[in-house]
Amino acid sequence: MSRKKQYPSPFQVDHSQGMVLIIALWALFFLGALALAIAAYVRPQLELAGRVKDSTSVHYLAEAGVKRAMAQINNSRGPHVDTLKEFLPRTPFDFKSQGLADGEFDYELGDEERKININTAPYKVLERLLEITARLDPQQAGDIAAAILDWRSSGENPRKNGAKSDYYRALSPSYPCKDGPFEVLEEVLLVKGMTLDIFKSIKDEITIYGAGSVNINTADKFVLEALGLSDTLADEIINFRNGNDGIPATADDNIFTDEGDIVHTLKSARKLTREDIIQLTDLAGEGFWCVHSDNFRGRSYARNNHASAVVDFVFNRDGNVRFWREE
Repeated sequence: MSRKKQYPSPFQVDHSQGMVLIIALWALFFLGALALAIAAYVRPQLELAGRVKDSTSVHYLAEAGVKRAMAQINNSRGPHVDTLKEFLPRTPFDFKSQGLADGEFDYELGDEERKININTAPYKVLERLLEITARLDPQQAGDIAAAILDWRSSGENPRKNGAKSDYYRALSPSYPCKDGPFEVLEEVLLVKGMTLDIFKSIKDEITIYGAGSVNINTADKFVLEALGLSDTLADEIINFRNGNDGIPATADDNIFTDEGDIVHTLKSARKLTREDIIQLTDLAGEGFWCVHSDNFRGRSYARNNHASAVVDFVFNRDGNVRFWREE
């Protein structure tokens, strides 16, 4: 008897092949999940590395702006350097960084010795400056001026309405009186009576750099009047400096070249009263005038396609950087 040959049903499943397929699918799922996890971990690291690279790039671009500003002063020792009345216009320079992203920088530059030095200015000058710039009444201006002098000088006996360590130790939080010169401009905010609004009113008129003399070629009207000049005489000095066109920083500007010849120079071009001559002579005798600046403040701006940086800096003619703050 012959056996009938049996053929596999088309509906039968090879279970071993099915298991292999399931294992392969699970393996692909886990590999995909692993790839996503690695990508999620690596992407922030790559983005961070990119940000670090961009930050490094704009840091060096900002440094280039600082060096360019310093070179402008060091390579330009003529009279026009001493007629920097305000920050110079921002002038962009293309800059290709070495091995870093391309970008550009520009900078502003101004004279620090056109300002009142709070480490050396006498009481009356500080009092007048606070009255003029912050529009304080004489009592409040005088109290803050006294506190500034107490802060920068040694000893424990405060001036009338001033403040020494006993006052500051009673504050919360407490701190001692400095009994020494201001080291950064913002330190004046610690002084009794000083507020942020008052500081904002005077910060562009005060400095901690230089010997204390004010450059008569660059001082603005606030500073000239704070030194004790009348409103009219301050205007006469500014008009003389601006030349015939009345516009500062142009070719016809006039300049004072000698501290001892200020009266004669101004008198040859302007009508001065006897009181004007006395004011100018007295200030010259007390060493308040100079005609040449050695300390300059600048601001360097840097940017590329992904980042930016700003550096505030102060330097002197010897090339020493005396202040540096990067944002």
